[in-house]
Amino acid sequence: MSKVSIIIATYHRYDLLPRAVRSALAQTYKDIEVIVVDDNPPESKERKETEKVMATFSDQRVKYIKNKKNSGGAVTRNNGIKIATGDYIAFLDDDDEYLPERIEAQLIEMEKNGWDASVMDGATYDEEDNLLSEKKQHLKNGMTQDELMRIHMMFHISGTNTFMFKTDKIRSFDGFDDLPACHEYVLMQKAIEAGMNIGYVEKTLVKNHISKGERLSTSLKKISAQNLLIEKKKKHFDLLTKKERKTVLCRHYGVLFNIYYKNKKYLQAIASAVKCVLSSPADAWRWYIEYKNKLGA
Repeated sequence: MSKVSIIIATYHRYDLLPRAVRSALAQTYKDIEVIVVDDNPPESKERKETEKVMATFSDQRVKYIKNKKNSGGAVTRNNGIKIATGDYIAFLDDDDEYLPERIEAQLIEMEKNGWDASVMDGATYDEEDNLLSEKKQHLKNGMTQDELMRIHMMFHISGTNTFMFKTDKIRSFDGFDDLPACHEYVLMQKAIEAGMNIGYVEKTLVKNHISKGERLSTSLKKISAQNLLIEKKKKHFDLLTKKERKTVLCRHYGVLFNIYYKNKKYLQAIASAVKCVLSSPADAWRWYIEYKNKLGA
């Protein structure tokens, strides 16, 4: 029987962490370990509160490790990958949760098809547990590496909570790159570039929550990461048609708009919105419809 390591990176969310850990332990598939990696500074209030939270879990499948210093999401998850003893690795953010069948459903497909990695669908909820959006992957099984890269550039094969990797495969390219943001995109790009057999499980068994507090996904730190990301995409622009390149650029400027808007940089937000629309009006409207509920979250 294969063992699955579930890695939970935590930072400043000791109040929400118990929900994530409980959802991991409540999986119908029982041969798991839950590795909580604490990225709070050692002497901080958040570290002390997180220690108290973790002391409440007596399940022997739970491992709690602490970073020696605040190191960021990529390094924190990589620290979990290093000590994982499972045959497979999955990830869970500290403010999100799995539905009970998440690990079992994905593992069955991984082993049946011999996949190196796989991804599922996901859904995002607000703090009152109202559904904001659903992310359906633009995938079908049996795609070539070039087809996977095209889809990844245009629509992003994500998010981290829906990934499952064979442990030896994710270790083969050293896991996540230490970037300001966009960790999951770069991880999947590396997996595709490495020629991994990547599968798709068409089920929604992950609940992502929009919560208050610091979120890297909408912080100004992501500007530099987003600009780095578009350069990584341009490496594979030869795989895209002219129209598809416009779709990619439209998404890029749309993400910049969201970051600037959330941080009340309204002039930059307007400039990004204009570039988004000019790149591809139809795609700009589609992105708006898909993400409009998140703007007010």
